[in-house]
Amino acid sequence: MKRLPGFLCALACFWLCWPGRVAQAQGPLYSRPTDRFGVCLTPVYGAITDYDVASLHIAWYSDWDTSLSPLRPGGIEYAQLIHVSNGVVSPPLAQLAALVDANLGSTWIVGNEPECIWQDNCTPQQYLAAYHDVYTLIKGRDATAQVAIGGVVQGTPLRLKWLDQVWSGYQSAYGVTMPVDVWNMHNQILQEVRGDWGCDIPRGLTETVGMLYTVDDNDNIDLFRQHIMAFRTWMRAHGQQHKPLIISEYGVLMPVEYGFSPQRVNAFMDASFDYLLTAKDAHLGYAADENRLVQRWLWCSLNDRPWDPDTGAGFNGALFDYRYPTYPGVITPTGVAFAAYTGALLPYHLYLPFVAARSPGVTKEAREWFTWDMRETG
Repeated sequence: MKRLPGFLCALACFWLCWPGRVAQAQGPLYSRPTDRFGVCLTPVYGAITDYDVASLHIAWYSDWDTSLSPLRPGGIEYAQLIHVSNGVVSPPLAQLAALVDANLGSTWIVGNEPECIWQDNCTPQQYLAAYHDVYTLIKGRDATAQVAIGGVVQGTPLRLKWLDQVWSGYQSAYGVTMPVDVWNMHNQILQEVRGDWGCDIPRGLTETVGMLYTVDDNDNIDLFRQHIMAFRTWMRAHGQQHKPLIISEYGVLMPVEYGFSPQRVNAFMDASFDYLLTAKDAHLGYAADENRLVQRWLWCSLNDRPWDPDTGAGFNGALFDYRYPTYPGVITPTGVAFAAYTGALLPYHLYLPFVAARSPGVTKEAREWFTWDMRETG
């Protein structure tokens, strides 16, 4: 192992021996930082095995669907997602039973943006009833399964108000606290105006206006952080701080034509990774993960189509461009940046909490001293 300079050695010893740390987890929830990273796959443009995901060093993925025998190249995990459109469970419960039996120990996400009129479009009452039925079936067949709530679009007051109604409605309907193994959110940054672009108003709420974000806010890292803090604050207020939080979808949706160049997307991606890897709060975070705010995340997306101005379909931020003649495509500049970021984390299994691996203003030499390369110790 590299020998630490004297003052850094003292800091390291202080951190490792600090009595206050004994009450916390003895290490991060994931021994390798790369175990936290994943991607969203758009399956109409290819299977996960059609892309060189090994170069991205990811540990899990979702394709917004369920699978009896999911593809898992390199052993990566597959997050099962059950839709609850307008309160209707898909796949139906009768089919879901076989899926659960064939995938013991899996993570099951119940709903995709369940409050959003453009996605699963549920009222709080519809969602809580569907969630109850799905949770009961899954846990009845597999006690080791991890059931996650569907991710609301973003951690804004309106989205959390919708979630409040789900939470209190579940208690009223079933006489118990809503059982959630894994809390989940999306972190897209979109305006909330009824009948306009963006993510509209959550289904079942009467408001006509929420957060008036602009197009230019779509990569606003300060808003990204605020959404996470707001969601974790909500979790604490509802007695759920001791649960993990994942972000099962986020990225930059706005296209190059709106000013979101690959360089701009990459800058946001790097900043978000820096924050997600290191953001901690003893009053809000997950104690089993050294008080980190977020445990895992999925970048959106691996392979979605770029925005088409003629149809209005498609999004920015794809890591691979499926359109090239060498189908399924080649890695994009954003994919190169993703691979470079995760690749730089590969040697590190234990890292001190003082500084993010890529924090601005920290020299390369300091990062090397602060981060222990465990490969050198065997």
